[in-house]
Amino acid sequence: METVVASILLDVAAKVGAPLVKGLLEKIGLGGAASDIAGTVIDSVAEKLGVSPSEIPNQPAGNVEAAVKATEAETPELVMAWAKQQELSNQLQLAEMNKAGEPTWTWAWRPAWMWFLGFLFLFRLVLVPIADAALGSNVAATVDLGTMMTLTTWFMALYMGGHTVKDAITKWAGK
Repeated sequence: METVVASILLDVAAKVGAPLVKGLLEKIGLGGAASDIAGTVIDSVAEKLGVSPSEIPNQPAGNVEAAVKATEAETPELVMAWAKQQELSNQLQLAEMNKAGEPTWTWAWRPAWMWFLGFLFLFRLVLVPIADAALGSNVAATVDLGTMMTLTTWFMALYMGGHTVKDAITKWAGK
């Protein structure tokens, strides 16, 4: 839906002469940071209209044009706020990695596990089948994908959702 809204807003931005909004919205499909800032522009236009982003296409053209113009006027501030957010995020990551007096393993286990799991899946899904085909063996049957998925699930739970799981268990146990 975001790309549909972005294409509508691109047309409006070109029509009303809003080059900053147009330039940012053109980056919507690129993913990552470019998509984030484009999403912020869409949210800003929706806020000016007093609707959710998905309701923008249903708004009168004149209202959308006015909202795009208003967003164009504050786009430099949006970009600066986004850049500051990125800077603070980078500082936080560096601070976590450079904690004085704390051992490296306190942060290094995460990338180490990512690389380890990546290697396991490369080994099981690419290297072993190639070796099996070349040698006529059946090693793939002995490497259990279920165990690999269990390891991956536990890693994702600890790394990506540990606090969420902990909070859910605490709330569940408290009932």
